[in-house]
Amino acid sequence: MNRDAPQGQHGGHGAPGERGEHRLAVMTNWAFFGSFGLCFTLSGFSASDLLAGLFGFALMATAFGAHVIINHLFRTRFSKGEVALGLTAFIVSVLGFVLSWLLVPHFDTANIAIGLAGFGLLFACFLFYLVAHHGVRGSIEMFDRVRRR
Repeated sequence: MNRDAPQGQHGGHGAPGERGEHRLAVMTNWAFFGSFGLCFTLSGFSASDLLAGLFGFALMATAFGAHVIINHLFRTRFSKGEVALGLTAFIVSVLGFVLSWLLVPHFDTANIAIGLAGFGLLFACFLFYLVAHHGVRGSIEMFDRVRRR
């Protein structure tokens, strides 16, 4: 891997081979951690098993952390497509959780705890990424619209 390669259109991929290596690393990461995380999370919700559900969310947080590390190693950032996919999946999942909480009569306390703790963990991962990548000041300035005027 040539770390001195010019920045590519996707934020930092150098040679075409590196783009393929980066994509392979990201897909392998999510295929392993993401699929097992989703399976454990769904098992936790269906069986009202707090440990299985939380373990699933922990695996998804691990996949996100590994993706951040992969991006750092390849000197790149999240692509617009990755950001869009991540935000869409998070929002649809949260909406599904809230609707289940409100509309499913047998949605018990363990399921509520799994959802609140799990989505809280994923949101904390997002905040940690912002602070680690942009710094505290840069993260706050991203959302501070009053000072920009």
